[in-house]
Amino acid sequence: MELRRARSLVGYWVNGDLVLDDYLAVTPEDGEKQGIAVDGTAVELLNRFEEWTDPESVTRDFNGYDPASVAEAVEALAGAGLLRTKEEAADEDLMLDKWSSWGPSAQFFHFGTKDTAYITHERAASDAEVAAWRVAARTEIEESGPPPEPFTRRPDAKRIRLTRAFLPLQRDFGDVLLSRRTHRHFTTDAVPLRSFSTILHYTFAPMHFFDAGVLGTLTLRTSPCGGARHESECYIVVRNVESIPPGLYRYSQDDHSLEVVSQEFGDEELNRLVFGQRMITTAGFVVFLTLNVHRAMYKYRNARMLRTVLLDTGHLAQTFALCTTAVGLGPSQNDAFRDTELEAALGIDGAGETALYVLGAGVPARRADGMPVSDTPEEVERRITEGAKNQ
Repeated sequence: MELRRARSLVGYWVNGDLVLDDYLAVTPEDGEKQGIAVDGTAVELLNRFEEWTDPESVTRDFNGYDPASVAEAVEALAGAGLLRTKEEAADEDLMLDKWSSWGPSAQFFHFGTKDTAYITHERAASDAEVAAWRVAARTEIEESGPPPEPFTRRPDAKRIRLTRAFLPLQRDFGDVLLSRRTHRHFTTDAVPLRSFSTILHYTFAPMHFFDAGVLGTLTLRTSPCGGARHESECYIVVRNVESIPPGLYRYSQDDHSLEVVSQEFGDEELNRLVFGQRMITTAGFVVFLTLNVHRAMYKYRNARMLRTVLLDTGHLAQTFALCTTAVGLGPSQNDAFRDTELEAALGIDGAGETALYVLGAGVPARRADGMPVSDTPEEVERRITEGAKNQ
């Protein structure tokens, strides 16, 4: 029977050991996948099975080792799932073929976070066991330190207080849903200050507060968020907004103000960060959403939470688009940006806080029927060509 090395292995060092993690391995009932620690000899053995190979030939030709011990090692590697039979490899090949264009990093993230176990009565032998799990989780949280603040506060920052004369959002909800479109072209008209303030308030500001005990004070907002962690931070590039000087700001969610990050930040810097995409560079204002890792991780301590925070960002983007549409402006959204350069411009470290998404809004250029102005065929071709170059 021929064997082949698993194609879904990722290696990393843990406490001095090289650990191989098979992200396609079946998740056990407890929801915890365990990597396999290997030494240099095991890695060399795995290399011998790059393609379909008869174990007997490897046992015979593996110089410097007793054939019986080599056979035992091969059997152990196969038992650990690091070597596949043809039957086992069929499912592996199918999955990896379907995900081939996105590469190992996407495969590792998606499959490695599948089938995470949760605390349920079905998994427990009794209610007491469920209670014990919950106590253990609570204790781990308490011992890790105080809960993070629901907001990032920079009391010494220069700031601009925004008007609280919000526009009434009384437009018919069905009309807003059907009118929402992604806009790529904007006029040179300034975004009205009340419209700008209304969008920020109803998209990003807290509507209610909740005392969650050991988890700290939570905020309830207009978008759903896993555990009400609301881990997103909001930075804004003002280009053309009534009464607001152009520049880069951070939206302070607790007091509805703009904290100055850089008033020297302009179109040249923005153009560089977003690869010159006109739907962003010509908007009246641009929003950069970032993730405060500790705020999310404080409660949820498994890798699946990364899925959740990405979904949370999408919820915010949808609310932003609907609020923008409701006040008569045009929204856009994009995830093409220079991550590291953007994080440097925002003054964040890219680890504890990292960039996730880009939103834009402005006074839209519309066709006679009210729909967004379409790109010319030449512009569509240019975007396709530039997108291919960036892959």
